[in-house]
Amino acid sequence: MIACLYAIAYIVMWPVMFGILPSYSSYYEVGDIYFTLATSFMALGLWLHKDLKWTVPAYALVGVALFNCIDWPTLHNILAVIFFLSSTYIMFNDKRYPMHGTISIYWYVLLGLHNGVFWFEVVQTLIISTFHIRYVLEWMRVRTEKE
Repeated sequence: MIACLYAIAYIVMWPVMFGILPSYSSYYEVGDIYFTLATSFMALGLWLHKDLKWTVPAYALVGVALFNCIDWPTLHNILAVIFFLSSTYIMFNDKRYPMHGTISIYWYVLLGLHNGVFWFEVVQTLIISTFHIRYVLEWMRVRTEKE
């Protein structure tokens, strides 16, 4: 649950501290090592999900953190696309909560708007986080019933 809530804090923390930039990757310019560490912790949260399906998005997110948008723009953007598309695909094909994937698909339209990448990342992070929160709550409920 902490990892899920951390992702939500992540999307709030950067704009509160440094204002709204064109994308979350732009925050690397104002806090390079902190951005790398903060984004890597989000990837760790995906591994804590303990589902092999989330390995690709987790690795892609680590790549986004390690290959910044200034020195490695093409690689960084490819990894970001892999992260978001694979996350949407996993949620869309989920048996319990596929509506998160459907909602995620609808929000891709934000990419075409001014400052759309920033808002796209905000919305997608919220969708991915709430998806994981639902699984954590379900796991906690089942665990409580077994005890």
